Amino acid sequence: MLRAGKPTASKTEEEQKAEMQAWGAYMGELSQKGQFVGGLPLQSGGKTVSAGKTTDEAVTSAKEGIVGGYLIIKAENIDEATAIANACPHVANEGNVEVREIAPMPAM
Repeated sequence: MLRAGKPTASKTEEEQKAEMQAWGAYMGELSQKGQFVGGLPLQSGGKTVSAGKTTDEAVTSAKEGIVGGYLIIKAENIDEATAIANACPHVANEGNVEVREIAPMPAM
């Protein structure tokens, strides 16, 4: 999960172009190695559903950073996934990447 990061509106056109080039190289490498499975950026708004209520906003925890997108990658283990995340351009953009394994669904 991609969290926080420097807002696009606060970057120069040159910074935005350089970031897009870095993302293109990163995603190209993941695709070439067969490691990219899926992922997308997320819209900034949303809803939060909890027991008994729904609010018209997504979770906005400034402490950890708002989730702005996600990537699903193939890796042999969490250490390899962490190394892949460490090369993500989002880290250089003052963001952080939360690395988690996808748990298998139990039989129902």
